[in-house]
Parts: sequence; C-alpha cells; structure tokens
Amino acid sequence: MSQPAELGSSAERLERDFRRAMGHVAAPVSVVTTYAGGVPSGTTVSAFDSLSMRPPLMTIALQRSSHLLSVLTVGSRVGVNVLGSTQEAIALTFARRDEDRFAGVEWSLVDGVPRLDGTHAWIVLTVRERVAAGDHVVLIGDVVTAERGMGRPLTYHDRVFGTHRPHATEPESRAG
Repeated sequence: MSQPAELGSSAERLERDFRRAMGHVAAPVSVVTTYAGGVPSGTTVSAFDSLSMRPPLMTIALQRSSHLLSVLTVGSRVGVNVLGSTQEAIALTFARRDEDRFAGVEWSLVDGVPRLDGTHAWIVLTVRERVAAGDHVVLIGDVVTAERGMGRPLTYHDRVFGTHRPHATEPESRAG
C-alpha cells in the first residue's frame, strides 16, 4: 500500500472516531442569530462556549460554508438563543438549509439581533475577532447582554435531543 493511502485512511478513521467521541459528549443547543441589511439570519449551533469572565467573552464556531458566517464581520452583533428543553422543533428548523427559518417562529428584535421567544438563556455579543480553524471559523465576541431564562436546557447527545437532569441526591462535595 502506498504512503498517501495509509495517511488518508488513517485520517478518515481519526475523523470518524473523533466525530463519534464528540457525539458522546452532551452539548447545549442554541440558535445563533444576526440582523444584517434588514434581514434576519440564524443557524443551529452547539459549538459555543464562555471564554473569559473578565472581560466577558464567548466563542462560537461556524462552518465555513455557513450563510450566517458570510454576513458576520468584526463589529457585528450576534444573538445566542440557548434553547429550552421543549424547543427541539426550533433547533431542527434552524438546522435546515435553503428555507425561511424565521417563518412561523416567534421572535423580536432585541439589542439589534433576533431574539427567539421562550429561550433558556439569551446572550448578545459583538464580534471582536474571526479565527480560521479547520473547516470552521471561530468567532470571539464581547458579551454585551446576558440573561438567564427558566426551565431546562435543550441538549444534544449521541444524535438525540434531550435535557440535563440533576442527580436525585446532591453529591457530597457540594453538600453542607
């Protein structure tokens, strides 16, 4: 077997194994939104996280092919609508391509970006930096608004939507 074929098959195997391993990690589900040129845009994202508390910074990873990414520049406002456990249909709607994702979804313009009704949490940020990373671009943003909602978050684990449930008893390390 030639060297390039071995590298290719090894790389493909690693990609498959990495995808499976990351799929086994529960992740919160959000719809990331913006409002550019009078048009709302949004997509379902699970690759987002807090980066810093001082100052409050957040990261969002978007596929290079994402329409949303194409309208976001440094200085753009972005809304992170962290979905609640009953919002699976919204996650699926915003994961689809080539359709009006906002049709039939209740939302309002807040802080310059679309805010979906009934979300678990709401964070607005201003894009500070775009960093190319593999097949994604990582946005680093300054948090300008952060609100906590009610209920449980929507999560994605092993290709299935669900939610987080606390243990029936509190772990000893947190007691007393």
